[in-house]
Amino acid sequence: TPTQTITYPTNDALITNNKPTITWEVKDAASGINQNSIGITINSGAKIQTGITKTPIEGGYRCSYTPPTPLNEGNNVIKVDCADNDGNAATQGSVTFKVDTVPPTLNISSPAEGLVTNKSTVTVKGTTNDATHHSLVVIKLNDGEDIAVTVGSDGAFTKDITLVEGDNTIKIIATDSAKKQTTVTRKVKLDTKAPVFG
Repeated sequence: TPTQTITYPTNDALITNNKPTITWEVKDAASGINQNSIGITINSGAKIQTGITKTPIEGGYRCSYTPPTPLNEGNNVIKVDCADNDGNAATQGSVTFKVDTVPPTLNISSPAEGLVTNKSTVTVKGTTNDATHHSLVVIKLNDGEDIAVTVGSDGAFTKDITLVEGDNTIKIIATDSAKKQTTVTRKVKLDTKAPVFG
């Protein structure tokens, strides 16, 4: 019976390229692989049998295929099929993996840009989203240490931070599992000396 192994992407991989070159190997020790039986199916599409590069290796072929159209953001399933020259079909090979090409979104509702306040604590509030994975959010105050933030399952987060007197730069950074980043910066002034109106 012929065997086949998908070598890239691997199962549960996270890749940042939405047109990856998919590679797999097909082998048969007895009658050999019927080249015309080699096929690949991407998600719920039709079986593709053209455009596959087949390089002879011992006992079979190393196959590669680059999809002409981008794969989905998020989960993708690839299946491969082949048969030997006696007509025996291989067990279908399958991998599920994720594509992430888009940086996380980051919306900051508070504080407002240019806020002047006489309160030393300011609340950073916002939401992030990510089609593939929840993003990790950190806050940097005046380029100091990362302040960890807990992101809810709905993507919302809130964190109180303590300002220094005068000008403050608050950077909110969302990083997804593919290491793509989005940063929002807010400048806030703490003025405890003068009255603040409004």
